[in-house]
Amino acid sequence: MLIDGRNFWKLHSRWLLATAVATLVAIAWNSIAAMRSGRWPGGGSLTGLVFGLLAAAIFLFELALVAKKTKAFRTARWLLSAQTWMKAHIWLGLLTVPLVVLHSGGRLGGALTTLFVVVFAVVIASGIWGLVLQNVLPRLLLEAAPAETVYSQIDRVGRQYAEEARRLVLLACGGQDEWPGHPPQAVEAAAVAAGGGHIHGARRQTGLQVQRSPHPASDLPPSIPSPAIQNALARDVAPFLETGASDRGMLGPRERNTWYFDDLRLRVAPELRTLVGQLEELCERRRQLNLQRRIHVWLHNWLWLHLPLSLALVVLLVVHVVFALRFG
Repeated sequence: MLIDGRNFWKLHSRWLLATAVATLVAIAWNSIAAMRSGRWPGGGSLTGLVFGLLAAAIFLFELALVAKKTKAFRTARWLLSAQTWMKAHIWLGLLTVPLVVLHSGGRLGGALTTLFVVVFAVVIASGIWGLVLQNVLPRLLLEAAPAETVYSQIDRVGRQYAEEARRLVLLACGGQDEWPGHPPQAVEAAAVAAGGGHIHGARRQTGLQVQRSPHPASDLPPSIPSPAIQNALARDVAPFLETGASDRGMLGPRERNTWYFDDLRLRVAPELRTLVGQLEELCERRRQLNLQRRIHVWLHNWLWLHLPLSLALVVLLVVHVVFALRFG
């Protein structure tokens, strides 16, 4: 859920005001109770019990978001939209902070209560951290990786980039016999795709053979063998495009890629420098896919801390209630 200056008030004004009013009402009621009793109310007082029950109910609602995101309830209209659930999740989660503080009377108590408060603090902090990441990283991804694709298709797209690099080198430098899976017919098909040629007819297999359309390969400039480019493709470029990693550490960050291809341009014929630029562009796209993968990890891995601790918090809540009822 993106939060910025343009949509914050529109999306969250009611929730913000409701949370603020509820917090002020709770503080006012607790203050009045403190003045009447002459001491700050604890968890066993009327206000403490009410605040504790409200916080416990919110904890259970917050955990229900997990069920809402499952396939069974994701599209259920009677459960309201996912955006509404997320708003409630954010603001009700923040509301539990003053409720828990007022319920405890500002005291930690024993070991169980202290553990509960520590876990609660980490859950709130991790939730705020996740909210920040959800609002910052997508914007960063749009600016830094315009070549992003569907996350699950990153490796497949990388393999396509590698095939495109091999095709470009094959057309410009020749040597199709050295490339498995690229027979001469594939070269002709690639030439058509690259040069925009169209086949208007087919060669006759019997009788007088007449070439009814230009041969695709005949329209291409003569190939220029380049061991430097072919070695670079085999050793560095193709593996990097396929896997996103460079075993020799020659490719990866943008600056390293620039150095690599600047050096390669100096070692090839001038006619092949356009090809080097095309290979560099493919590697730049693969670098952006790597960046997308790293951002995706940061965007979702905080849940590995937030969700288990949220479950642990509910367990500690149950234990806290049982101990409070049994031992007062």
